[in-house]
Amino acid sequence: MSDQEFSDEDFVYVDPDLKKAIGLVEWDKDGNAKPIEWPRVEKPLAEGETPRKSFRKPKIRYYPWGSYKTMCKLYKLQGKVKDKDTEDYIKLEEAVSKLQNEPYWN
Repeated sequence: MSDQEFSDEDFVYVDPDLKKAIGLVEWDKDGNAKPIEWPRVEKPLAEGETPRKSFRKPKIRYYPWGSYKTMCKLYKLQGKVKDKDTEDYIKLEEAVSKLQNEPYWN
């Protein structure tokens, strides 16, 4: 299902990394939501790097779920998503010069 097929009142599972709705929430016989496991993505090793041995068993993660309207607000599923790393960044030299000239700059 694509994001367009959900209404605001539908309960959906969300993948925060991909910023998309996975599907409708499935309920068990007691009325509780069935947890769907969120698979771990292994980072590729750099050239010449040896794999590290983990000392602990990795924690099992589950997809978050909620109403489609709420999940859109929390995880920004629709519309433009502003990239914080590029748009809100000011170089240190610019910030220092502005601060010396104008103590209260925007």
